[in-house]
Amino acid sequence: MTKEELEQANEDVIECNLGEKYLQVDYIMVRKLFSTFHLFSDGLKELLEIYDETLAFYPIFLCDNQHMQSVVYWKCVCPALNCIAEGKYKSIDDVVFQSDKIEERFLFRVDFEKQEYFVFDRVLTENILRKEYIGISFQKVEHMI
Repeated sequence: MTKEELEQANEDVIECNLGEKYLQVDYIMVRKLFSTFHLFSDGLKELLEIYDETLAFYPIFLCDNQHMQSVVYWKCVCPALNCIAEGKYKSIDDVVFQSDKIEERFLFRVDFEKQEYFVFDRVLTENILRKEYIGISFQKVEHMI
């Protein structure tokens, strides 16, 4: 899909070749010209909705007409929080977050150096790891004020 299609997609169908045997990952990140799109599987979407009812999800259907298969992913729209403390940071590893601006959020998005990151609370991260979802990895955030 093009960037414009992903930005405007509230429900869309993508024709693709899933193959006879395919591994369905639970998280797909698509980067298109200064924009990042986050697609989640049904199971991961349901878990995220438990922790944050304010997230918006839009279905993206992957359809393989040759093998008569289809898979639904959910495009997640999560507003960015302005919670990064001022400072000169060289990488996302050095960023310091302001906990008072995060409040009780289990999941939020931050923009840093023309990149977009999802930040997960430790409790939510442990739950995701326990369920052994495929295709998602985490980087530990150490700095909070």
